[in-house]
Amino acid sequence: MLSHYYQEIKSSSSDLPNEAIQLISRTINFARSRLEGNDNKQSIQSHLVALSNLSKIIATGHPIALFGIATFAIFEVCCGSFGKWTRHLQGARSLLDMHCRNKSELDNLTQRIPGLGDVLAYLVWFDVTGALVRDSGLMFDDWHREILTPVFFESVGCPDDTFRLFVRLAKGEFGNGLDLCSLAMDQILALDSDSSDGGLAVTVYRGAGSIVAYSQAGEKHDNRSTIYSNTISSMVDRVCGTISRLPTTSRYYVHLATPAFLTGMNACTPAQCEIIRGYWRNCQSCEFPRYPDGEEQCERRWKELHLQG
Repeated sequence: MLSHYYQEIKSSSSDLPNEAIQLISRTINFARSRLEGNDNKQSIQSHLVALSNLSKIIATGHPIALFGIATFAIFEVCCGSFGKWTRHLQGARSLLDMHCRNKSELDNLTQRIPGLGDVLAYLVWFDVTGALVRDSGLMFDDWHREILTPVFFESVGCPDDTFRLFVRLAKGEFGNGLDLCSLAMDQILALDSDSSDGGLAVTVYRGAGSIVAYSQAGEKHDNRSTIYSNTISSMVDRVCGTISRLPTTSRYYVHLATPAFLTGMNACTPAQCEIIRGYWRNCQSCEFPRYPDGEEQCERRWKELHLQG
């Protein structure tokens, strides 16, 4: 994605300062070094150079700095503490506010700078998925989220209606458990038997959405929480079974970290824990290791519930 964006910038007629082009080039070098697993002096140097260039562009307020911020955000998501990737998102939102305060101005900005819309889409996506993991508020507004396209949702395997549910869950918009149960059931009823990689990814997302909705409904009606527990356990089983069927080589696999985390935090049997544990370990053993403490965070939860084994 980043290389594609770089090529778009180079081939466009955008009137960018030399500092902006240097930022993109050096950020690409840094990203390639990290993806290749380099951890040597040259890699550290490329990191520092990219950061230095980013700081200079941010100081000018030029929106191209969002490219550098997005790059570091992606590595923060992949390599940092799972769900705690707010630092670069806050910086991106502050910079974006300097250039646009509504959807029309955002559209004008993304038209001026080719590929910027694709970069911002990932930042908005990380905002919502991170908020679900952290159980905290959103940084971007609804009109920012309009930048997400069907192509983007297909690329990560998440249905757009499930994403809308994620947004509402992150906002805590529900006044009672009945609304939550209704939306959870909508996700369950939309499940099908599509066994393609994309179909399996959709099942994981829809299942995770229903799990979180039922879990929040149970919290709102604590005295009736047992009504929800069996349904949650059944959906955790469904999601875990689906994750175990998806090949680790699938392009969707590494994008399922958030639904895997949400499912793991609601696991209620050692067998379910083992499948989620396997997911994290597969992500750590791939060519570019991801989510270093995803398993650890789940393990702490399982220990509290006496599910380790």
